[in-house]
Amino acid sequence: MDLLYLNTLQNLTLLPGSFVGQCIDQLNALYDMELNVYVEFGNKSLFDNLMPTRVPGIPTLRISNATLQLVLNGNFSERALTIIFLEDAHALSMVSYLTTWLWRAQQLHVLIIYPAATPGKLFQLFAHCWRQGLVHILVVLPRTQELYSYMPYPKLRLLEMATTLQYFNRTRGLLWDFHGFEITCGILPSGAPRAFLFRDHRNRVIYAGYMLRMILDFISHYKGSIRTRTLDTLKEANEALSSRFVDFLPYLLAETPNFTGSVVLWHENSFLMAPSARLLPRYMYLLKPYDWVTWLACLAMLIYCSAALFLLSRGRRTLSGAFLEILRLTLFLPPGRDLIAPPAPRRLLLYTIMTVAGLMLTNLYLAQLSSNLAAGLYERQLNTFDDLEGTDYELPQEEVELNFLHKLPDLHPQLAKRLVVTPEQLVDKYRLELNTSMLHNGFEDSIEFALYQQKFLRVPLFHKLPKIIYQQPFFMPAAYGRPYLKIFNWYVRRMFEGGILLKMKSDGFAHGIQSGRLRFVNRARYQEVNSNDLEYYYAAAGVWLCGILLSTACFIYESWLGSSSRLTEGV
Repeated sequence: MDLLYLNTLQNLTLLPGSFVGQCIDQLNALYDMELNVYVEFGNKSLFDNLMPTRVPGIPTLRISNATLQLVLNGNFSERALTIIFLEDAHALSMVSYLTTWLWRAQQLHVLIIYPAATPGKLFQLFAHCWRQGLVHILVVLPRTQELYSYMPYPKLRLLEMATTLQYFNRTRGLLWDFHGFEITCGILPSGAPRAFLFRDHRNRVIYAGYMLRMILDFISHYKGSIRTRTLDTLKEANEALSSRFVDFLPYLLAETPNFTGSVVLWHENSFLMAPSARLLPRYMYLLKPYDWVTWLACLAMLIYCSAALFLLSRGRRTLSGAFLEILRLTLFLPPGRDLIAPPAPRRLLLYTIMTVAGLMLTNLYLAQLSSNLAAGLYERQLNTFDDLEGTDYELPQEEVELNFLHKLPDLHPQLAKRLVVTPEQLVDKYRLELNTSMLHNGFEDSIEFALYQQKFLRVPLFHKLPKIIYQQPFFMPAAYGRPYLKIFNWYVRRMFEGGILLKMKSDGFAHGIQSGRLRFVNRARYQEVNSNDLEYYYAAAGVWLCGILLSTACFIYESWLGSSSRLTEGV
């Protein structure tokens, strides 16, 4: 071993134009590096001989304390080259340290100087790096002046490099072809419209959902293959991501330390779906053409004109007779025998005024009543969260989402008191079935997906409230250490900027109908407008019955008075 160190020391004590120094210089130039990081464990004398190979003008960071674990991401320039002198005694600890150092930056380049390398050791080293998502690894054998890297697709194999330029071409070309490499994607039962599967009329499996289509197009473009796994709950999905059981999960999840994600494309808004206003009972239609102010004005007019006619008749009419005559003129009914003889000028003026007013009031009432019967009258619409006051609607939520909503500092009280824990499958089922007995919430894509079913309804069953509940960054959840995540970020950015995602979202509506998850609603029972409904006559029948009872009571009372007076006269 001492002889090996001496030989290595002799090779590394050359001028900066040595093989190792040339490799570092060429990598800095090819990738336009802004930082060189030297990680030293073990024999410091050998490592110190690497320091003269630093390129002047490029900042250098030297890490020599294994207990002090630094992280590159967010702390230093990510256009960095990490240089490691590897010894067999420190191989595992060095790779473990390197994984933490490049946390969330696995796509960065690492130059490993490995004097004691053999094909078996190199294969073991590259296999460990591949499991951690480290793909841009270049190993230098200083004694033999050889360069080695590896190709992960479709299976791991060693690549011997003649120059650093060949390594540069490998990172730019070979890694962008997956050669059929299998990428695993998790699917949740409530994943629509983001990701769902179904079989068409030819029994072919159709991959639907715009987030799933993003992954499929990415895999197809880089010649990979996909494997799907069904995950039953959000908890199971989080565990699958943290354990790297799946690579991607096409679903909107809140960021947690258990997984990473793609680049953020936009902020998705969470909205509330509220049932549209219901039709009023038919018996109330007779009262609705006039508001309460108009009815009060009509009543005041009837009382005032009845009193005026009673006074003008000078005792020839009773007060009730004057009221019935004014009411008849107000309803624009024929005057009958009251106008056989020409009335006095004051009475004629009163008749003229009441006839004109009756014509206007009657036609206005009938016009509004006909319009209401044709279009229908509805209850007060729920347009804000405050409008929920006085209603008994509940808001079903899965447990994870409910706990998250309760932690929001500005959650509206009307929403907070209506949250009810519900199984995840039922939450999605109630929303897609447009269950009008409760409220529903979701991100904008889920709301639009569910509301698409009422496209052909004249009056919708549900409507989206404009107030936002909360926002969440839109990204693709992914497992840590995926080496192709940087390529995926580049691809989805171009997809988003080109407007392809909008087309994918619109295709998801058609797939929802085709799969049976969505069904066009062609009639709403409680919102059907029928102008000849028997319920409409309930109020008229009630008024008629009250009149009959009142007239019967008056007739009995008058008969009793007449019989009493005859008995008095006989006595």
